[in-house]
Amino acid sequence: PMAMGPGMKGCGGCHKIGLKSEEEITQLKAEGSVFGHASCDSCHTRHTFSVKEASQPQACQTCHMGFDHPQWEMYSSSKHGVRYLLKQNGTLPEQVAAPTCQTCHMQEGDHGVMTGWGFLAVRLPMPEDKQWAADRATILMALGVLDPEGKPTGRLEVVKAANVARLTQEDWQAQRDKMLQTCNECHSLNFAKGELEKGDDMIKAADRLMAEAIQVVAGLYKDGIIAKPESYAYPFPDLLTFHDAPTTVEQTLFVMFLKHRMRTFQGAFHNNPDYSLWYGWSEMVRDLTEIRHMSAELRDEHDDD
Repeated sequence: PMAMGPGMKGCGGCHKIGLKSEEEITQLKAEGSVFGHASCDSCHTRHTFSVKEASQPQACQTCHMGFDHPQWEMYSSSKHGVRYLLKQNGTLPEQVAAPTCQTCHMQEGDHGVMTGWGFLAVRLPMPEDKQWAADRATILMALGVLDPEGKPTGRLEVVKAANVARLTQEDWQAQRDKMLQTCNECHSLNFAKGELEKGDDMIKAADRLMAEAIQVVAGLYKDGIIAKPESYAYPFPDLLTFHDAPTTVEQTLFVMFLKHRMRTFQGAFHNNPDYSLWYGWSEMVRDLTEIRHMSAELRDEHDDD
């Protein structure tokens, strides 16, 4: 069932599909089951368990769409996606070069599906650019992996265990090199490097907007304009509160991060500049304007009281 309890946030809705406990797996094997011990049937759907089906980009569409990760929308309307869909319907011949999701993210059948920047486009070490380093530190604080003084928290250990972010330069570079090797099958290496660096630059630009918005809301806590919810460990915005954020300004901050920032950098890396600009960057600019305006109104109301 897709219904989520109060402790289950968005990721678990899909990432628990088909997962079994060790006890269930042992019982299935004892009963003679050969398939379905993990979540294979999310992509190799029953009862065919087809490799051909799972290797099509539509196999990814069910989960990789929508609010915080609309990769299907980005990919299918990018030139990569359009060419592959035209291959599928026979408009283009079979030998035409056109990558699928699996081409770039599951090289040689690797089911790890790792990227250099991970899901949230934060990583270690910090960048040499001082402004970007400060902006990323602010985002890490709002993700709860650093406290407001910049010291690691217990949540960082959860992030490490989940492996959702690259925490060394070597780990990041290994994923970047793997992606470049894939791009180089159709493009020159210099072109591929330049395109991926454009994605890096988009993250940097998005982080500047995001960090300013976080600091505006953090200032409202600091000055006692809005109260810190009891669930928050620190008097600082918590982006992982999601839609449970208690005020409109905090809701706008959450949407700015998990919807619009995600679309800004994901659209860039999926070679869809129009998507990145209008569904991502432009919306972030609007969010920041709204947050500044709401902050000013809240401060005026507080002064009047």
